[in-house]
Amino acid sequence: MTATDADAGSHGDNAAALAHLNNVLTGLWGFGSNALVGWTPSRRGMEVISVPMVRLYRAGNAHRRIFSGDRVMGQLTFRAVATALDVEPVELFLRHPVSDDGDGLSVAEVDALFSRYAVTKTHQRGVFLVDIVGFSLFSPEDQASQLAALEFALNIAEETARRRGAAVDLARSTTGDGFYVWNREKGLDADRRLFCVFVLALVYLAALRRAMGEVSFIPEIRCCFGVGSHYSYHDSSHHRDSEYIVGDITISLARLIDKARPGQIMIARFARQVEDSDETMGTRDFIASAVSLLDDFRDIQVAEALVEKVSVSLTGPQQDDSTYRIQRLRVTDKHGLPHLCYNAKVNIVTAGGPPFQCGLQHEELLHGAIRAERDRNGDA
Repeated sequence: MTATDADAGSHGDNAAALAHLNNVLTGLWGFGSNALVGWTPSRRGMEVISVPMVRLYRAGNAHRRIFSGDRVMGQLTFRAVATALDVEPVELFLRHPVSDDGDGLSVAEVDALFSRYAVTKTHQRGVFLVDIVGFSLFSPEDQASQLAALEFALNIAEETARRRGAAVDLARSTTGDGFYVWNREKGLDADRRLFCVFVLALVYLAALRRAMGEVSFIPEIRCCFGVGSHYSYHDSSHHRDSEYIVGDITISLARLIDKARPGQIMIARFARQVEDSDETMGTRDFIASAVSLLDDFRDIQVAEALVEKVSVSLTGPQQDDSTYRIQRLRVTDKHGLPHLCYNAKVNIVTAGGPPFQCGLQHEELLHGAIRAERDRNGDA
């Protein structure tokens, strides 16, 4: 195929070279008609694999690197992916070389730019969904203020986690009346830190509502957390770089939130693979592991309260010995498909003040739309 001239040398510096390269990639992307799958440095610049978007998902199983891993590829992998997609790579001529020797564009900065035009798949990642109850019934002014309050809770929770040594890099996409939220970092520890931020955001919202009363600009929410797979893509038009996710995890959370009661916290049932291991971690073990990190969040100032302890528990019915067992729940969605989950509540102990909680007690759950599936043996 005829090489495309992406000569940015006349611009004089790396920023200009990247801007010029971005323009060339935008042209290859074609307003979303094509996906840029991978690239590799070449003697004269870089080679690029581009495939029509309508073919991308049908060919996704042809090679694991079509969706997974970095977009920069070694020569052997690059050729194998091009062959699997049955496409001829395009070569971009660059006066500024792509290398990590300090002369020209670095591999990392080119890959970061290139990734904006790619679709990737993450096989397991923690995601939570927060939904504002009755959002469509509020005035536009109240809707804006409620979304701002929710954003504030997420931002302050992220900052609190960073200060306590559990930093996350939050990404979010709006659902209109709430947000999907995830950690850009991947891995089990990243998902556990995300869960802590999820809990902290709930604590901040509950504390604000407790301190200020039932004011219209502090939203009442329902929410759910889960782990699963998804595709990621970016909005590369108009020089924006917004990230979006869609896949099994977003579908599952959307089905759960549709059946959640106001104030309810749902945790999806999942089995998460532990990196570099054949082991999997089920919902209950994951929650126990993540909750242990909350011990590092003692003595934090939330609204007018000094929080001494935050704990999370999965709920269930009371037994004859007055203890409570964890009960798994089954949600049937509008398509008649079942989704397994748990109800959760968050308990907050404050210094010199009464404790308070987020979430619903087991006894408060609806019977009908949410049907209890009794399982005294529990699950992994």
